[in-house]
Amino acid sequence: MDFVRYFCRMNEYNRYHSTIKTSYALGIETQVLPDSFTKMIPRSTTQNWKELHPEKFVGNEFASQVENDLEKVKLILDERLKKMTIAFYAFCRLYITILEFIGKKNFEKIILQNRESVIDLVSNLPVEFNRDLVCKFLLITPHQFNIWKSNRLFRCSLSIIGYCNKRFPHQISQKEMNTLKSLMSRKRFSSWSITSVWGYAVKKNHISMSKTSWYRYCVRLGVTSKRKSRRKQCKKGSVKASRPNEIWHADVTEFVTSDNVKFYVHSVLDNFSRKIIAYTVFRDKTAKTRLISLKEAILLQFSPILSPKELDLIVNGGSENNNFRIRNFIRHCQVKIHKKIALKDVHFSNSMIEGYFKTLKKFLRSQGEIHSHEFHKVIDYFVKDYNSVRPHYQHQMYTPDEIHLNPELANIKPTLERINKERLEANRTSCCKVA
Repeated sequence: MDFVRYFCRMNEYNRYHSTIKTSYALGIETQVLPDSFTKMIPRSTTQNWKELHPEKFVGNEFASQVENDLEKVKLILDERLKKMTIAFYAFCRLYITILEFIGKKNFEKIILQNRESVIDLVSNLPVEFNRDLVCKFLLITPHQFNIWKSNRLFRCSLSIIGYCNKRFPHQISQKEMNTLKSLMSRKRFSSWSITSVWGYAVKKNHISMSKTSWYRYCVRLGVTSKRKSRRKQCKKGSVKASRPNEIWHADVTEFVTSDNVKFYVHSVLDNFSRKIIAYTVFRDKTAKTRLISLKEAILLQFSPILSPKELDLIVNGGSENNNFRIRNFIRHCQVKIHKKIALKDVHFSNSMIEGYFKTLKKFLRSQGEIHSHEFHKVIDYFVKDYNSVRPHYQHQMYTPDEIHLNPELANIKPTLERINKERLEANRTSCCKVA
């Protein structure tokens, strides 16, 4: 008898989970708890839970949110909707899995590429559907969807992007698109960079599109392939001149012709303008051949009449750059030259002139077989093209010669703003002529 009384007393003071108490306090115990369990709880205990006031508990300020969503909770937990609820949960898991599998950015990209289908899908939904909720489900804002929908009123078959030029004046014209195809397919520009071809087209007033648009349409039209993004290590800051003839770079590269003759191209490059100040082509690489190109550069850029100036000369650690001939010339030169060895006297490399040599090698490879007797002529043509004809990527639409003679042209922003404004005005005043 004492054992039975002890057992009943222990059962009376059972410790229940807080969520059980909360369900009774909110009045949803019949929806979330089975009958077999609720019948085991003494009625006096459940009555006390129902009379609990939320203000007595820490965090009661969050209970209002639970109460506001109570009807939704009841609907979800309704036994009659059990199969639909299970299906909805399964769909949500599938949706989250898809987002994790393809990535949120790729999902947004897919929606953007198929926005016409998305507009039709959302617009044709029954009235009972919450369209804003569907848009959020598709990771687009309701405002963006309304913009897409209103833009359909201004479709135009004559436009590149399919929309009216006047309504969307930032787009490029069909004429500019044809110019892009023509210039990028010319053999003349086969060894030029994409930026150089764009700069040439802008300079000749053939186009008014931005460099970014030029890149994008080159990829879209299949003229060039999309570059794979590679994570590169951050390079240490290099040197940057504020005017021409302040910093020079000197180096030498080699090339073997089709008849197996090796040539050495000694070059001196200006840091500010990227201009090839002087170059020489020899069959050997010595201090004497290196000195010839350096002397020629000094004579071309510095007049003996002018007052002495200072010049930083960045070279590599090779013996052709560091010898008694070079030291004697620097000691007696009219210009005060500070010769610095890359990655030794300074922390940066001589990559600026190495980049020029990469451009030179690309040009030479594009020429096919080059015989030794014509090598000098090919180098002369390339240097003239590089300095005076081909816009440099650093200067957007200007050549190294133009920047060297007029350093103020380095600020290209006003020019780009002007041609962009002209394109906008041309599109706004264009006349649609549907055939």
